[in-house]
Amino acid sequence: MPQHANGSWIDGEEFLYQDHLGRICLLNAANRSEHVLMSNVTFKTLAPFTFTISADKRYLLLAQNVVKLFRHSYLAQYTLYDIQTSESIKLRHSPHQDEWPYLHYARFSPRGNGLVWVQSYDIYYRKEARGTTAHRITHDAVPGVVYNGIPDWLYEEEILHANNAIWLSDTGQLMLYATFNDTHVQEQHFAWYGTTGPSGGAASAAAAAGGGAAGTPGGSGGSSSSGGGSNPYANLYPEIRSLRYPKPGTQNPTITLRVADLKDPKKVHITNLRPPQIIANEDHYFSSASWVSGTEIAVVWLNRPQNISVVSVCKSPSFECIETHRVSGDGRGWVDTVSVPLFAANGSIYVAISPLRDGLFGYFRHIVHVDIDNNRVLPLTHGPYEVNRLLHWDQLDNWIYFLGTPERLPSQQHLYRVSALPARQGQAMHSPDCLTCPALMQRSDSYEEGHTKSPPKLVTAWDDDWEDSEEVEAQAPPPAMPLEQQARPGRGQRPPLPPPPSDCLYHEAQFPITLQARYVLVECLGPVVPTSIIYGLKSTIPSSPKVNRQSTQQEEPPTEGGEEKADVEPKSQFLELLVTIQNNTRLKEKMAKTALPQMKTFPVMISGGYHAQVRLYLPPVLREDEITRYPTILHVYSGPGTQLVTDRWHVDWNTYLSGSKDYIVVEIDGRGSAGQGYQLLHEVYKRLGSVEVSDQLEVSEYLRDNLHFIDSRRMGVWGWSYGGYTAALALAGQQDIFQCGISVSPVTNWKLYDSTYAERYLSFPNVTDNYKGYEESDLSKYVDNLRDRQFLLVHGTADDNVHVQQSMVLARSLTSKGVLYKQQIYPDEGHSLSGVKRHLYRSMTAFFEDCFKKLIDQQQQNQTDSMDFLDFHSFYGR
Repeated sequence: MPQHANGSWIDGEEFLYQDHLGRICLLNAANRSEHVLMSNVTFKTLAPFTFTISADKRYLLLAQNVVKLFRHSYLAQYTLYDIQTSESIKLRHSPHQDEWPYLHYARFSPRGNGLVWVQSYDIYYRKEARGTTAHRITHDAVPGVVYNGIPDWLYEEEILHANNAIWLSDTGQLMLYATFNDTHVQEQHFAWYGTTGPSGGAASAAAAAGGGAAGTPGGSGGSSSSGGGSNPYANLYPEIRSLRYPKPGTQNPTITLRVADLKDPKKVHITNLRPPQIIANEDHYFSSASWVSGTEIAVVWLNRPQNISVVSVCKSPSFECIETHRVSGDGRGWVDTVSVPLFAANGSIYVAISPLRDGLFGYFRHIVHVDIDNNRVLPLTHGPYEVNRLLHWDQLDNWIYFLGTPERLPSQQHLYRVSALPARQGQAMHSPDCLTCPALMQRSDSYEEGHTKSPPKLVTAWDDDWEDSEEVEAQAPPPAMPLEQQARPGRGQRPPLPPPPSDCLYHEAQFPITLQARYVLVECLGPVVPTSIIYGLKSTIPSSPKVNRQSTQQEEPPTEGGEEKADVEPKSQFLELLVTIQNNTRLKEKMAKTALPQMKTFPVMISGGYHAQVRLYLPPVLREDEITRYPTILHVYSGPGTQLVTDRWHVDWNTYLSGSKDYIVVEIDGRGSAGQGYQLLHEVYKRLGSVEVSDQLEVSEYLRDNLHFIDSRRMGVWGWSYGGYTAALALAGQQDIFQCGISVSPVTNWKLYDSTYAERYLSFPNVTDNYKGYEESDLSKYVDNLRDRQFLLVHGTADDNVHVQQSMVLARSLTSKGVLYKQQIYPDEGHSLSGVKRHLYRSMTAFFEDCFKKLIDQQQQNQTDSMDFLDFHSFYGR
């Protein structure tokens, strides 16, 4: 797998990272000097999972001996590394303590080298890293029930997507933190089977951290059994574990945001934030928070149905939160769980992401300029493209930097900037500059007309080598429907344009926290092998940007100072290459020697006038002019707001199937997917399991009937999680397209899933709301259609996300209807099945091979029987 940039900005010029030699270094982007903070020998000895640096640059904080809990959370023992003396100090409450505790979270203060950490769900503070006293800030934690400074399962998984809920002011004197109370949340129980050996370090670590329901995915604190190795009866009985897990319509956790004044750690004054009135009087969530200034906090709130979002500002000393901007779903769908806006230095203006209408094309995610004092909201961007994430506000040059998806190219993500100054009345809105787009993204009218009026026929598209097209324009993708239908967009949808060839089409970016943006870390994540490069931002800004295509240069080895020269350097008016942090040269060399699938991406028109995005993984041996037919597998996910068809680099099981087994693998993003506006996205609102499944079937049927190299006798489908749900519904489809299917850890009934996710897309399961939507989305109602299919159902018994209960409910329905199926259960495995991946993929490969072989054998037998029948009647008919 590729190595990504393992580091972060610590100020406007300095970047902390691990270099290609394995050392922890501090890079100065201004003069490109590098200071080694920790040798690679020491790094290998201490083997930290993560590392951060104190504000005074005296210490490194290392997380070691990590025990994974849920998706983002873990327990770890922490070490302070003194950069000046090379001394390692274990982080304990006091120097006299023998125990080296496991902590849920630890971080430095924004000033000096003070520390904040969470142990056993309570928060502790130390003014100096090597101080002798740790002050306990909270005292009300209950393991697995009441959490301080770290999220409970629901908030970690569905809302914050992080392992902490602590925000320190710039001075470090004030600390905002969240308390999550799960007292009234019902428990999900399951068995933990353990092993026959002694209990491992994970169980001991969780016990040291406080045990309880959040210790592990089961809740009792480890990934091993709880019995001791010397006890002969240790594992005769499985352990029953529990997790506080709210389901649709049941009691949710209650949350309280609090501000602690750490000026005098012995007498900490704590103030509760008061939510805006529209939120405070009903069940609600907070989705993000941050400090605006030393006395002001911004918090984004959601009501429980998640169709109203409120941005508020909470000011000291009362910290009453005042609404400043509201977004409503207006019955059309849910609202986004967005991060806190970017604020101006004076705190009276901010920029945020909000839905904006683009005529018949519907709503898209865009940037708005909010003036709090004048109660005025003005758009900064507009059009049929998506703003994905705000990154930085350069307040000296007045630029807003953001990640966005280009119009009609939802598989891509680029770095943009737009003026932070709203257009004056009567003037045209400022157009964003794309800092990372390839040259062909700057399309002329002739290019657009040439490829929308006369796209090439399907048979001419497959042998085109897009990497060898210097002298010709890029070929358009195959038309999905007749030309006259392609040229007529439906429901406000513009006809799609073909994606041009390019080196890098999918980016992430990281800016320093500073008033003026001078440097940026840009990560190219695909479709080429990923690279991470620090660029300087050029101050001269042309009004009509045109970015040249990246040119490939000869790779050079790293210099002695650890700096690597980039092998791909964009000739850009906006970016000046400074230092390559990671270029993954070895991986590139390995990939160059590997037979990889041929990748083809194109749109297909679907019901409602929309365009689904389609990607084919074609075997390396496939030639379009041959008559060979290949088995085809549809890989599905289709969860709301997600995408499979992106230009991110990856090598996975789909790559293996196509590259080694000569299977065709198909991925389809239809209605409900991201990147093409809210109109397409909200098609699945209150009706999961409907149009997103029918789109998979519609496109699969089209491909089967129009691509002669697809063997219609051997077609399968598989998916994981939401994809497992979609795969089973597709296999049960009336179109009789698929004969073999695999569902891994599937949702089967949305009443059994977590409240936040299910209620966001289906609302509440009661007769006055959307009882019908829950009933019609129940997979068990369609098991009769699986009677003549080959079906494999896979699940882990310790799945904290999609509980094994989901598969057991489906298994009971299959059994009661007399449907034969295969089931594979993995003891004590979570949602990712991380401990059994090799066994899982071997089993899935064998299942498809066996299923396809049976289909061919059965067809041959049917043909033989048919011939025998004809011979018999021919003989006696003479």
